[in-house]
Amino acid sequence: MRTKKSIRNVSVMFLTQTITFALAFVSRTVFIKTLGAEYLGLNGLFYNVLNALSIADMGIGAAISYALYKPIAENDTEQIKSLMAYYRKCYFGVGAFVIIMGLILIPFLPYLIKGEINIPLNITHIYLCFLASTGIGYFFAHKRMIIDNTQNKYLTNAIDFAGKILVSAIQIYILVKFQNYMFFLYAQIFGAVLTSIAIYFSANKKFPYIKEKYKVLSIEAKKKIKSSISILVFHKLGGVVVLGSNSILISAFVGLTELGLYSNYILIITTIAIFVSLFIIGADASIGNAIATLKKDELYEIFKRISFLVFFVSGFSAVCLLNLINPFIELWIGKFYVLPYPVVVAMIMNFFFAQNRSVVLTFKFDAGIFRPDMYKPLIEIVFYLGLSIILAIHYGVLGVVIGALADIVLICIGTEAYIIHKHLFKYSVWNYAKSYIIQILALFFSCVISLYINTYVDMFVLKCLVSVFVTISVYFLFFFKTKEFWYFVELGKKMVKK
Repeated sequence: MRTKKSIRNVSVMFLTQTITFALAFVSRTVFIKTLGAEYLGLNGLFYNVLNALSIADMGIGAAISYALYKPIAENDTEQIKSLMAYYRKCYFGVGAFVIIMGLILIPFLPYLIKGEINIPLNITHIYLCFLASTGIGYFFAHKRMIIDNTQNKYLTNAIDFAGKILVSAIQIYILVKFQNYMFFLYAQIFGAVLTSIAIYFSANKKFPYIKEKYKVLSIEAKKKIKSSISILVFHKLGGVVVLGSNSILISAFVGLTELGLYSNYILIITTIAIFVSLFIIGADASIGNAIATLKKDELYEIFKRISFLVFFVSGFSAVCLLNLINPFIELWIGKFYVLPYPVVVAMIMNFFFAQNRSVVLTFKFDAGIFRPDMYKPLIEIVFYLGLSIILAIHYGVLGVVIGALADIVLICIGTEAYIIHKHLFKYSVWNYAKSYIIQILALFFSCVISLYINTYVDMFVLKCLVSVFVTISVYFLFFFKTKEFWYFVELGKKMVKK
């Protein structure tokens, strides 16, 4: 049942994300043609500024998710109702805090943009639109949580998908017909409201008991959650600063136009990352359920399988991106929007390591292992900001990306892998380290061989075929003897037969 639900979640999300990306691609094309790179940069800047305010949730989401796994596995509806009521109160406070802090930031916005702004609109008005569309979701977060944590994420994904389809269609029409950026943002707010309302009513319909009278959460349960939150705030802070500051630093130290160019690459890379993460997101609640019910050796087998699958997909994606993203950008919107190749290489390396790290983080957070590295994010922040600012001044966009890459490789990967092996699996981390090194070697050979062959290839389609063929061939030679490889071969055969 656990595998079946995970496959259903992944299948639905894969389909919806494919269509969503197609729409986003069309919308971005129209946006660039009608409004230009500077508007694109402003869009990316304000999105990341408000994403930084998500520190306000203080890790509440992860703490409540962890607290929900056991009562959901045991079908303890009374405890679920109590947790949901507590979660609702917490997030109403968070939503209010985000909006207030967002308003306080208004006078500081000019300091986040280098040079003059050649946009004939009120920057504060634009920012308030982003603040509204971001803040709305917090007041409905508790409804989304109950759906996702009961292994029904396909439902929230379907609602998000329908909302994006509608809003993207409206925004494309607005850009083509009126070339009006403010109407474009109003449509974004409308979509946020519509999606939130749909999730609210879907949760009430699927889980009617959450509307019933509930018992106040016990003092002991609240203490456990607050203890987790007090630790998670450090992890949340580190994640927001390191993952969300790139665009802000590029805007402040390089410029809005460069941020606009960077954001096109981020759109493509983030979309691919979403496809890769589907294999984790779709199985997230199942992982939590497995942690709560399985023995350590059974759980470790699941971890190795998911790690192998994510490596395979992320490595394959990295090779294709390395070979194809610059030719694709040039074909799509022209040479002006192409970034230097060293920047592209650093971005793709960041993508690969981040996707593989996400497997470890999912198991770590679902198991509630928050304390052992609670101060690591503070080290990350100092290291990342210090290095990125220094490098940004001298090397521009490349410096910012290298700062993020250095953080994930030098500070995060080894520490987090060691912690979950010690505290969750009770196995030595060295076997994982050996397999990780072999995976990187396979990726390295795939990149070198495909890039060499593609220097003699001009047609984009042929470059695609070379990238795919080389990667599959190298990966097969490296992994055809592993248990994980044959597990997914057999799983694929079963799915084809059905």
